[in-house]
Amino acid sequence: MKNFIRFICLFICCLATAGYTQNAPRSIAGTAVCLESAATLPVYAEDFDNISSCNLKLSYDPSIATATSVTIGPGMGGMISTNLTNPGIIVLGWFTSGGINLPDSSVIFNIQFEKVNNGISNINWIDDGFSCEYNDGNFEPLNDEPANQYYLDGSLAFQSPEAPVTMLPDIALAPGTNVEIPVIVADFQMIGSLSLSLQFDPSVMTWLSFSNYSGFPGMMVDGSQQGSLQISGLVPEDGMPHNLNNNDTLLVLNFLYLDGFSALSWIDDGQSSQFGGANPVYPVLNDIPQSAHYINGSVSANALPASAGAISGPPVVCSGTSGITYSVPVIAYATDYQWEVPVGMNIVSGQHTNTLLVDSGPDIYTGIITVYGINGFGSGEPASMEISSIGLPGAAGVITGQQEVCQGQEEVLFTVQPVPGTTSYNWMLPEGASIVAGAGTNAVTVTFSISATSGSIAVFGSNMCGSGPVSSPLPVIVKEIPLILDQPVSPPAIYAGSGNTMFFVHASGTGISYQWQEYSSSWNDLDENGKYSGVHADTLVIIDPEITMNGFRYRCTVSGECEPDAVSDGNAILTVLLPVGTSASNDQLKFFVYPNPFNDQINLSLYIPCKGELQITVQNLLGETIELIHEYNTNPGEYQARIKTACLAPGMYLLNMKLNNEINQMISTTKIVCTHLSQ
Repeated sequence: MKNFIRFICLFICCLATAGYTQNAPRSIAGTAVCLESAATLPVYAEDFDNISSCNLKLSYDPSIATATSVTIGPGMGGMISTNLTNPGIIVLGWFTSGGINLPDSSVIFNIQFEKVNNGISNINWIDDGFSCEYNDGNFEPLNDEPANQYYLDGSLAFQSPEAPVTMLPDIALAPGTNVEIPVIVADFQMIGSLSLSLQFDPSVMTWLSFSNYSGFPGMMVDGSQQGSLQISGLVPEDGMPHNLNNNDTLLVLNFLYLDGFSALSWIDDGQSSQFGGANPVYPVLNDIPQSAHYINGSVSANALPASAGAISGPPVVCSGTSGITYSVPVIAYATDYQWEVPVGMNIVSGQHTNTLLVDSGPDIYTGIITVYGINGFGSGEPASMEISSIGLPGAAGVITGQQEVCQGQEEVLFTVQPVPGTTSYNWMLPEGASIVAGAGTNAVTVTFSISATSGSIAVFGSNMCGSGPVSSPLPVIVKEIPLILDQPVSPPAIYAGSGNTMFFVHASGTGISYQWQEYSSSWNDLDENGKYSGVHADTLVIIDPEITMNGFRYRCTVSGECEPDAVSDGNAILTVLLPVGTSASNDQLKFFVYPNPFNDQINLSLYIPCKGELQITVQNLLGETIELIHEYNTNPGEYQARIKTACLAPGMYLLNMKLNNEINQMISTTKIVCTHLSQ
C-alpha cells in the first residue's frame, strides 16, 4: 500500500503544471461525541466535481483515541490505501479511473476510532503543500490554497455515559434569615447542557435569586412556579464543554427562610432533570437510578428531628425470605434515618431513608426493629416493632381413625397430633369422602358418600411460609352397601308339575347374602325344601310348581356387612298353567343340560312325551329371545342334541323349550351360563 501511495504521489507530481484547471473540493472533518468505546467520524466534501484521486493527512490526540481503519463513503468507489502506524496521524490515498461527481455534504470517508480516555481530540488537517492534494479526471492537480478554506477541521469527543452527581446539603438555621444553598457536583466532565428541577415548600422558604459560581454558560433559574425552580444552562455549539472538580459548587440558590421544615427535592420524570454531554451533539447522559445521581437536601430550624411514627411491615416473616419492606412516615426535621434490625435479619438497602429493604436469614429468631431520625442537632425519638421469624411446618405424624367404613357412613373422626409451626391442616381423602366439620384443623369429621371408594387418608401442615412433609397414608377400606343391579323378572309360564322355573337377581355389595320371599297374601321368607332351592342364593329354583301357586310374586332381600339391606321390587310373578289332555308324569316335557356353565357348546338330553312341534330358544333374563336354536316336528321319545353357542356373549341366559300339539302346550325352562365367547 505504501508503494501504491508513493506511486499516486509521483504520478500526480509528474502531471502538475504551472496553472490549475479548477479548485479542489472543500474537505470537512466531522464532529462526533461518543458515549461508547468506539466511534465513527465522517469526512464530508463540497464542490466534489470531476475528481479522480486524492492524498489526505490528518492528526488527532492519541491520548484520547486510536484510529483503527478508514473506509470509502457511499458513491465513491475506487481504491483506498491508508497508513495508521504513527500514533495521532492518519494518511490516506484514494484513486479511481475517470473523474466522479458527488453532491455537496456527501461522506467521502469514514474514520473508525477506539476510545483510549475520556476527552476531546481536535481532528486537524496537515497540509504542507504536498500532504493534502486533489486531482481532476485528467489527474491534473487542483488548487487548494489558502488551505484553511479547503480543509476544515473537526473534533472527536469520548466521554462517560453517566450524568454528574448533583447534591444539596441539609441546613439548619434561625427563622427569618437568608440562606444560601450551594448546589454541589461530582463527576462533572464535558457537560454541554443541563436542566434541573427542584421543589421546596413555599410556606417555609421564599425564593430570592441565584449566583453562577461555576461560570457555566447560559445559566438561568426560573422561579415563576411557586415551590419549584427550573435551572438550565447551555454551552454554545462553538464553545468548549464544561468541566468541574469533584465537590465544586455549580451555583448558589438564595432563599428567605421563614420557619419550619422544607425538603429540597430534585424531581426527575425523565426530562425535568437531565444532563447533556459535549456540544454540539449534547447526548443525554444516564441518570438512573435517580437516587444515585440527585442527592436531596433540607432546610429546617435549629431543632431535633420529630418522633418517628409507627413502623409498617410484617411482624412475622419466613426464615430465608428476601425482599421484605419496612417503612416509617417521613420524620419532620430529619436529614437522615437510622435503622436497627435483630440478629438474623440483614439490611439490603434503604438505610438512611424512611423505607428499608431486608432479607431474613435461615435461622429462627425474635427481636426488635427500630428507626429514628437524625439531623445536625441530634436524634429524635425512635419507633420500634417486635418481629419474629418462622420456618416451614414439621412433618405430620400418624393419623388415627377407623380403617373400615361403609358407603354412606357419616361423622367418622380422623385426628393427627398437632404439628409444630402449623397454622392450617390440609387433608387428602379417598374419592367420595368429604369433610363436614373441622376443616383446616388436626381433627376432622368425614362423611363417606354411597359412591365412595377405598383409598388412603393423609394430612400435611402449612403456614404463611409453605407446606411441611405429608404424613404416612392411613389406608381406609370402604365397604360397599348392598345394591340391586338387575331386578328379578317373571319367568315364562310353566305347566303345573311339568318342570322347574327360576328367578334371578343380580346384586353387589361387601359380604352380601340373599333371602328370597314369596307373596300370596303377605311376604314370607322361603326355606330350602323339596319345593324351593337356592333361597339363600342369587337364583331361586321352584321345583314342579303347583297350579295353586299361579300368580305368586317373588322378591329377594340382599343383606351385607353395611346397611341398609337392598330389596328387589317384588314385581316378578310366577305363572302356572293347567295341562290339558295329559295326566301322567311320563307326559311331561323334560330335558337336562350339560356342561353348565359352558364355553362354546352345550349338550341336551330331552324326553318328548308326545308328538308335536318343538321350539328351542335362548332368552335373556328379561324374557327376550336372543336366538332361535331349533324348531321342528317331533315324535315321542328320548333324544340327544348338541347346540353350538359360539355366538353368545358371556353371561346368564334362559334355555326355553316349548312343545305344541292340537290339544296341549308344554313349556320347560332352565338357567344356563356362558363363561366366554369362543374364538
